[in-house]
Amino acid sequence: KMVELVVEAATTASHNRKMMTHLIDCYCGSGLFALGSSSSFDVCVGIEVNTKAVEEARENAALNGIQNCDFVSASAEAIFQSQDPVRATMNVGEDKDLLVRDFPRESTVVVVDPPRKGCSEEFLQQLNEYSPARVVYMSCDPATQARDAKFLVSFGYEIVSIQPFDLFP
Repeated sequence: KMVELVVEAATTASHNRKMMTHLIDCYCGSGLFALGSSSSFDVCVGIEVNTKAVEEARENAALNGIQNCDFVSASAEAIFQSQDPVRATMNVGEDKDLLVRDFPRESTVVVVDPPRKGCSEEFLQQLNEYSPARVVYMSCDPATQARDAKFLVSFGYEIVSIQPFDLFP
């Protein structure tokens, strides 16, 4: 249910009925949200500091025949400034190298699923400068989520919904 709600929040058309076409999954782990929603986007990229998790995300994509996702092993703070292109298959047989910073902001959603310590101020500032159409924030710590949400609201984002889950029953 939790994954379904995150995917739904990421893929729902905006108030002007514009569909999101690009997804950036920050702190992606083994690619749960990027892979789970890939069929709804032209391009998905996940970023994760844990190299093993990135390898697993790439393996999951290959095993499931998902070609429009790429995964980067780096800190989340690196994604918006990266000079390293991501590779995605837009259409069958059509590979394209893209820089994340060149994704169309008006149709890009950023999913954020940070560790318990939440996002760094550096990351939040870069997210603000990048200014995607939508941010979906998943958290395992309500205190750091509230702290980070204050930053997002101060940047002009509106909290549309909050859905608690007991991740550690």
